[in-house]
Amino acid sequence: MRSLKIALLALVITTSPMVSAADASDLNKLDQYLTTAKNNGFSGAVLIAEDGKLRLNKGYGKTERQGSTPITADTLFDTGSVTKQFTAAAVMHLVQQGKLSTATPISRFFNSLPEDKQAITLHQLLTHSAGIANGIGASDFTHVPTDEFFNRLFALPLYFAPGEGYAYSNAGYSILARIIELVSGVSYEEYLQKALFEPAGMYHTGYLNPVLAELPAAAGYLFGEVETGSTRDKYFEDAAIAWPLKGNGGMLSTMNDMYLWAQALQSESVLSAKYRDQLFKPHVAENEEGTSHYGYGWAVMPTPRETTFIGHNGSNGTYYFDFRWLPDEKILILFASNALVESTMALPYNIEQYLFEKEPLPVYETGITSQIVGLSLNTTGSPEHKKAVLQKNFASKIDNKRILNRAGLRLVDHERYNDAIALLLLNVELYSDDGNLWDSLGEAYFINGQYAPAKQAFTQAIKRKPAENCFWCDNSATRLKQISEAD
Repeated sequence: MRSLKIALLALVITTSPMVSAADASDLNKLDQYLTTAKNNGFSGAVLIAEDGKLRLNKGYGKTERQGSTPITADTLFDTGSVTKQFTAAAVMHLVQQGKLSTATPISRFFNSLPEDKQAITLHQLLTHSAGIANGIGASDFTHVPTDEFFNRLFALPLYFAPGEGYAYSNAGYSILARIIELVSGVSYEEYLQKALFEPAGMYHTGYLNPVLAELPAAAGYLFGEVETGSTRDKYFEDAAIAWPLKGNGGMLSTMNDMYLWAQALQSESVLSAKYRDQLFKPHVAENEEGTSHYGYGWAVMPTPRETTFIGHNGSNGTYYFDFRWLPDEKILILFASNALVESTMALPYNIEQYLFEKEPLPVYETGITSQIVGLSLNTTGSPEHKKAVLQKNFASKIDNKRILNRAGLRLVDHERYNDAIALLLLNVELYSDDGNLWDSLGEAYFINGQYAPAKQAFTQAIKRKPAENCFWCDNSATRLKQISEAD
């Protein structure tokens, strides 16, 4: 039965007669647009359902650009922070069983909590109103022992008193994941599999689910240019999920499975209406204007049509996933990409506007950052030579120092040191008075083991120390000390 269900879900475009936000002609035009966007750098998958019927469910591009495997509705993508809705649903599943209450304080689960965190409740973690820091400064793949991770997290100051504000916190959902483990007695992923995924018929979702090894997984492309491999392969190589990520991001899934998830929530097969509806309730305002609220793992806001939007997006900077549910209009839009570029994040909203308002879809463009990185990758020679080529082609087009700084540091993270240094060299030439940019250049040299130019860059950073609030000075000073001690 499972293979039959997948086959039925693999429909591309249906033209069933219904009162529709998009007729068959609209959907065909959208499909043509996405096909053209593929030629302009788009890579991913799109699913549109109306009133429980699939209207579009198709992949665009290949799982690896040098390969031949096409992206389909059964290709694995990193869903990013869309993971939070699974964590929230698992918490509510335990609440439904009487094993938890959203009013339960976390002091019940963690010993020796600092006093300012004793009264934090599950409700506050679920709604990002606990004041918990976003993380401990570790990467998604930094494996910190469980007790150490939470001790370090709880030692950090709160942004505000619990319940007195809103601050999006990835780490808050990692706390919830740990509570799920402590209450259920099984791992976070195992609980989700048994309580949520299996009842929903979702057999292609998880972190380390062995079945995932058999599926095609979309490789990531940083800035649409630098292949980073698939998140799935990193998970299986580590054979564990690090706490900086667990419960708050990085869950793997397919478009077909995410469609089953949407159906399960509406059919009450995983949660009864009483507990499911708490997920979608606008509990806490996300901004001062009150134009968007956070539920439990979901954002809730009005649409331009004065209907309700319920959804969430997520990204690790390479992958992007968007879950857009419009219950009043009975429309579901799922969007996944493995190559986040300038136009990617706006595309799901643009699709929605196209369906309802017939607004023209803008030309899909990768943007200047992708163009800069692409030219650097395709230019041979030293960082200085690459910098000269980039300067000739882009110096007059760069109007924001953050463009090269962020791109350079991301390239450092992926060990593309020559390209990173080329971008950062150009940045300090264009914005020579900014000490933070010199610190970034120094960091690239330092991590690449080039201590002499690193010392020069960090020295330039310190020389540009502002009168107050120097957020890079400690790093520059620490690195200069390390270089001195190594001499």
